[in-house]
Amino acid sequence: MVASAEQIKGQSNVHPAATKLVLVVAASESVAKRIESYLRNAGHPIRCAWLTDLEDTEEALRGGGADLLICAENFAPAPVRDVIDLCKRLAPDMPMLVLNPQFTPEETVAALAAGARDHVSDEDLRHLRHLELVVLREFANHQALRDLRGTRQRLEDFESRHQQLVAGTNDAVAHIQEGIIATVNPAFAQLLGHKNPDDLIGLPLMDLVVSDHQPKVKDHLKLLQRGRNDGKSLECCLQHQDGRRVSINARLTLGQIDGEQLVEMLIRSEAPGGGSGGNAPSTNGRLAFFESLAAAIAGAGQQKGQRAAMLFVIDEFDGVEGRIGLHDAEQAVEQCIEWLQQRLSPHDHLFRFSTGEIAAIVTRPNALDIQQFGELIVTEVAKQVFNTSGHEAHLSMTVAAYPFTGSEEAAALAAELVRDARRLSEKSGGNQFANLGPTAESSIQEREDARKASMVKKALEDGRLKLAYQSIASLEGDTRQHFDVLVRVIDENGKEMHASEFIGAAEKFGLMRAIDRWVTSRAFKVQAKRDSADEPSSLFLKISQDTLKDADAFVAWITEQIKERAIKPGEIVFEFREEVVQSHVRKAKMLTKALSDLGAQIAIEHFGLGSNSAQMIDHIPMQFLKFHPKFTSQFNDKDIHSKMNDLMDKAKHKNIKIIVSHVEDANVMARLWQMGVNFIQGYHVQEPEVVLLSADVR
Repeated sequence: MVASAEQIKGQSNVHPAATKLVLVVAASESVAKRIESYLRNAGHPIRCAWLTDLEDTEEALRGGGADLLICAENFAPAPVRDVIDLCKRLAPDMPMLVLNPQFTPEETVAALAAGARDHVSDEDLRHLRHLELVVLREFANHQALRDLRGTRQRLEDFESRHQQLVAGTNDAVAHIQEGIIATVNPAFAQLLGHKNPDDLIGLPLMDLVVSDHQPKVKDHLKLLQRGRNDGKSLECCLQHQDGRRVSINARLTLGQIDGEQLVEMLIRSEAPGGGSGGNAPSTNGRLAFFESLAAAIAGAGQQKGQRAAMLFVIDEFDGVEGRIGLHDAEQAVEQCIEWLQQRLSPHDHLFRFSTGEIAAIVTRPNALDIQQFGELIVTEVAKQVFNTSGHEAHLSMTVAAYPFTGSEEAAALAAELVRDARRLSEKSGGNQFANLGPTAESSIQEREDARKASMVKKALEDGRLKLAYQSIASLEGDTRQHFDVLVRVIDENGKEMHASEFIGAAEKFGLMRAIDRWVTSRAFKVQAKRDSADEPSSLFLKISQDTLKDADAFVAWITEQIKERAIKPGEIVFEFREEVVQSHVRKAKMLTKALSDLGAQIAIEHFGLGSNSAQMIDHIPMQFLKFHPKFTSQFNDKDIHSKMNDLMDKAKHKNIKIIVSHVEDANVMARLWQMGVNFIQGYHVQEPEVVLLSADVR
């Protein structure tokens, strides 16, 4: 079956694991299979997705992720010119090739004029070799164009942020081009007594320098142009609007804007408390924090109000050090500590816990005030600009608080505080507050589950789910292809999340019914698009406990879904966990019978560990039985092996097909074949692939 693997960014010749997705619009799946087979045999990690018409093509282009489109000429359901128009509108950067068994130079010129990148054929090996070279060329060009657009976007973002920083900083900044003031920020204008920065634009720099310092400034600029000023600062006096002299210490650097050279003049403001160059704030270290925490817990009963230990973690501090350097990063932390000290009450204590972490012991009237304080710090610190000797640093911070009662053990409390705060910062994106401990309103896990559930709900609303497929391989030579269908969620940052990362949260917050229906609807659509495919396929769809409990509504919903196209024999298999079925036997009997009456098949998975597994074979109308992974992991255990044989014998008397999952090596696979197992799946057979069937390309 033609497949398109999950989108992996990068050129195909850059990383061996980078799989490219090629959309093939053609009358027959065999065209896509022939192209994919040739390119993969030539050593290129490529997957082809077969598209059957213009609607398929539009949906695929809207979904994104493809690297190339090949459209067969003279294919009525998707005319070449219409496909080209779609590409121009929905994916203007993506290359498009026209496929024709035979073509003339005139036809190639017409295709190029219409907007195609080239004319190709799959007629024979000579043409396929030409197609291969064209595809590789277009991959490289497409990736270069993506990189260029990405770089331009990052540059625009950087310039926008830089302009905002310059406009908002207390440091005076002026840009000089050919001796003329091109731009100044409000701080520079204010330094010289001007309310409007525009008053200075267009003036010669020397008009702002007092007359007796002009030779010094000119010499400094000449040395700067020749690269010989050795980074020395310029000390001189500028002319204030009221006529007085303003002494400055300026740093001049060469730069470019729109391809033209400019000189940037930076005059640092005097930060309160020594900002960029004064002494570091006086803050005790980690050992002092442990000692103070133990004392605070011991005396908690004598204190009024609620006391708490807090940890302030600077998010991605290693990256901050990499961007601005170790020295400037330390200056930023010192200023951040000073900023925090100004927001503490007189009875609070601050401690330098580690390079990028600050601890505190605080007292507030109640736990809610502690939470509000922590949330305020998270919000406000992101708005600050910490001026170092060479940079203007923005920091984000994760804050965790552990309100204590006096019965806690200091070492255990500190360990939990540090562990959870770091986990929030590193694995959950940071820039958030968490309340910990027995008095907390919600635990870390509850907050994380709520976040994931919210993300899944938004992804359902926006259509940011996709299917992955893992092959269920026949050991009997069955020509029908069988696939276990897995669901994945794309978060708002484009990161793909496997089911194991979000299903628990989705179950807790009641989202499984919606997920089951999305997967089922998508599977119906995929099979409908494959009506003209060369080989039939079976899709195994996992059904949750929530859907099973809501069986009547699910059956009614499916009945509506299949009014226009009935389920074909063998193409849809609904899969239920044995433990869930055993907990809802009456509902399971009703639902499995109803689904069977609608034309679907039934499979029971994670089978064999229950006390009534044998009886389930008699009571549930199943066509497939998939053993629990424990039967594979403990395959050599005599008791496990004996139980597996007994259940298989009973199932075979009912003509139930046997599936064994989590097969990881060839030896186990051979022994399963000898036992009479019908199907196997696992990473030894095939890893799950995203976007595998027909139009399912998003």
